[in-house]
Amino acid sequence: MDSKKIQFVIIGIIATIVALYLGISAATAQFETIAWVIGILVFITCLSLGHKIWLLIPFMIALDMRLMIPGNPDTRLIGQFLVIGFCIPLFLMRKLSFRLAWGELEFWILILTLFVVQVYLRNPVGVNVFGGATVGGKAYSIYLICLVSGLLLGGLTVPASELKWVFRLSIMGGLMNLVLTTFGTVVPSIGVYLGVAEVHSVRDTSSDAGNIGDASRIGYLGSLGSNLALWISACISPLRACLHPLWGGLVLIAVVASLMSGYRSFNMLLGMTFIVGVAYRSGLSGLNLSIFGAICGVAMLAAINLVAPLPPNIQRALTFLPGTWEDRYRRDAESSSEWRFEIWREVLTSPRWIENKWLGDGLGFKASELAAQQNMQLGNRASISGFDVHRDAILKSGDYHSGPVQTIRTIGYVGLVFLLIALVRLAVHAHRQIQRCRNTEWFPLALLVGIPLISFPFFFVFVFGGFTTGFTSLFMGYGMVRILEKNLPLPAYVLRKRRP
Repeated sequence: MDSKKIQFVIIGIIATIVALYLGISAATAQFETIAWVIGILVFITCLSLGHKIWLLIPFMIALDMRLMIPGNPDTRLIGQFLVIGFCIPLFLMRKLSFRLAWGELEFWILILTLFVVQVYLRNPVGVNVFGGATVGGKAYSIYLICLVSGLLLGGLTVPASELKWVFRLSIMGGLMNLVLTTFGTVVPSIGVYLGVAEVHSVRDTSSDAGNIGDASRIGYLGSLGSNLALWISACISPLRACLHPLWGGLVLIAVVASLMSGYRSFNMLLGMTFIVGVAYRSGLSGLNLSIFGAICGVAMLAAINLVAPLPPNIQRALTFLPGTWEDRYRRDAESSSEWRFEIWREVLTSPRWIENKWLGDGLGFKASELAAQQNMQLGNRASISGFDVHRDAILKSGDYHSGPVQTIRTIGYVGLVFLLIALVRLAVHAHRQIQRCRNTEWFPLALLVGIPLISFPFFFVFVFGGFTTGFTSLFMGYGMVRILEKNLPLPAYVLRKRRP
């Protein structure tokens, strides 16, 4: 009997036993039964995938949800954990084709890891079990899982046919995110466990605020817009897509969804995705034409807003651009940016929040800061920073809404320099893969992987980010770039020298 038949028999026996158990417990413990069903389905799916288990990573990254279960893991972390767990026995049985080569990207990952190790040795942390002075071991565990996952992807040898599933699974994950978040919003009792955020209203303090409405923020619409922008740019030039009835409709949906999200960051991400896509598919002339068209589009929206005011979400999302947007939404956006600037100035100029700005303080934080956060959740609103409660909580937690500032807190100025170099060099390697795949069937896949990596350094520095998003993008991007380099049936990229 071959291994496939043995695997089928084992799965059948397990499924039968579990079905009997669940049939008995369904009437008495419904929540536990649902958890068991989901867990068993995940286990059987992973077991059935076999050596294709690595495909869970791009799927779970595209799913991009945070589950409100113990530990509050997101789907990215769950996917990486499952892949590592099921690849270990395959590796021990020598059924996993794995060989990690040493190159430039591996060097930058090693340097970054050494910075994290040194900051951990200088500020060792625990998990608040034995009453240590600092806590935050979970953050280091997440770093280790992401590191192992990225190196695992980077060393895999897989058939080229499996690479085609990356695009399909990314679309499936993105669409499932939309369906689940929409369902969770409609049914709040389910949405609590799916981590669907509430819509936060931005209310005006003027006397006539109630006459016009509130600008709200809807995160899953922003995710839909950025996902659609990436899928469109991977398949066709966004410039040409605007002239096609089907693709043009998708472009319109992406833009409207991003605007209705109310987030400026999502609109910037949408714009960068389309710009990079046009640059690769239509060249410099197409890029110039697209920028001119975008300017005309914003001017048209500003003109429409004079005659018939646009919805509050859209106006707030466009306040980073010149236009006829109402003052209250412009003021709200400016105040939202200003309090972030105040936090960054406080963090970078005061020794109170970062003790070692050159080498960093690590991923953990003091137990006293954790206690202060817990007291605030229990209703104790005492501030220790002199700012309001919201900013005080951000200062305590280290979530500064800035990639560079949070990285300085974690691994210092020196570590920030090396992280930025690593991200830029990864973007260069992603660019080379796009050029390597040009005029081949793999071009859309290379764009799907490469466009976010090329846009990320700019977004990380100037728009929004954090150290966790920085190293996650680095490790996962490294793994996907390396797996394309090793397994695409194409000649290696050759750097073309300019003729004198």
